[in-house]
Amino acid sequence: MEKNFTIKEIAQFFQINASALRYWEEAGILSPSKNSENNYREYRIDDILTISDVLFYKNLGLPLKQIASMEHTSADDHQQLLEDKIVELNKQKNEIDHQIQKLHYHLEAISCMKELNKHPFRMSDIDMDSVVSFSFSESDKLKQYIENPYLLTRVQESSDITKMKRGLCISKDCAFDTTALLWQKKSNRYIVCLMRQKMTPDYSNNLALLLEEVQKTYKTGIILSRFLLQAQENGTVYDFYKTYIEIID
Repeated sequence: MEKNFTIKEIAQFFQINASALRYWEEAGILSPSKNSENNYREYRIDDILTISDVLFYKNLGLPLKQIASMEHTSADDHQQLLEDKIVELNKQKNEIDHQIQKLHYHLEAISCMKELNKHPFRMSDIDMDSVVSFSFSESDKLKQYIENPYLLTRVQESSDITKMKRGLCISKDCAFDTTALLWQKKSNRYIVCLMRQKMTPDYSNNLALLLEEVQKTYKTGIILSRFLLQAQENGTVYDFYKTYIEIID
């Protein structure tokens, strides 16, 4: 004679809550028998197989409503259901991959900030091709900024750092309105350092000090500051920028 199992035994065996088993029963998926003496639920082998199937489909991401109707669907409907689920999961996978990539960008920005903090004023090539003007009223560019805030770049001249133009860096393969061009890569000689801009009403920063240090040795030209991240340092909140100071022969 086959052994019947209590709801407690089934819950422990499958590592699920007894309340889930009761809910599946209410949904018409399970129909355990009742002990005639104490009216307790008793689960048979066919109930265990049903529970196994439910867990299998739940692990595939199918909702309980669809699982409940599985045994009443044709093979073609069953196939369509699973193919639709694959399309849905692939879309989710692409979205997750995209999120992971953006997290890696942020980690790279943090790593860059730390490296510049340890080793400032290094000679470096520049990782940008062009910078185009950017206003928060430009919806297309605003979408690009929201998607990747590390595109935000400040453009200034060494001769007058009080003047600043805000832009977005773009790749050389990207089409853009040439009238919006603020800067285009020509030189490969830059000193790279870390600019801190306080998140206070005056948005004061240390660019003048950085420039003064570089100009002790070099004649300088354009200054490009690419956003890295906002973070607190010694109790003060800063926007940190990877700043390139052009070296002119």
